[in-house]
Amino acid sequence: MVTKAERWTPALAHSPALPDASNPQIKADLTASLPQIEARWASLSKEEQFGVFRLLEEIQKKDWKELSIDEKKAAYFISFGPHGPRKPITQPGQGAKTFVGVVVGIIASVCVFYGFRSIAAPPPKTLTTEYQEQMTQRAIEEKQNPITGIASEGYKGKGHVAKSYA
Repeated sequence: MVTKAERWTPALAHSPALPDASNPQIKADLTASLPQIEARWASLSKEEQFGVFRLLEEIQKKDWKELSIDEKKAAYFISFGPHGPRKPITQPGQGAKTFVGVVVGIIASVCVFYGFRSIAAPPPKTLTTEYQEQMTQRAIEEKQNPITGIASEGYKGKGHVAKSYA
């Protein structure tokens, strides 16, 4: 994301302090900074960045065969380099840090879960398999739901028996 400080504002674009393409002193500064533009770009002030951008914009209006390799590389870097809106959001190594943080969070949540589970009361007796089997027998004896349910003819379900929690 581009912060407000990283934007070239209209006021900056119309500022009289901006370098002019016809100024030879600025042009000499441009030729000195072009070979190292990738390394120096972040350390340049916004005015200098805008000045280099404008000068390269003027230089690119010439025939591309006349441009030096450094001018072509600088134009490409300024147009498509990792700065401004193309600046990476995450830093190198952030994926590993995120993965470790997620693993630590999962381990902590499992520890909290089993910690609470160890101090909790035992499950009620109605959750045992034996109790549920007795409830199934009782439902058959009392003929609960005789049309389609547990007391019906040819019933093949497991009745009241569910997963055992004991």
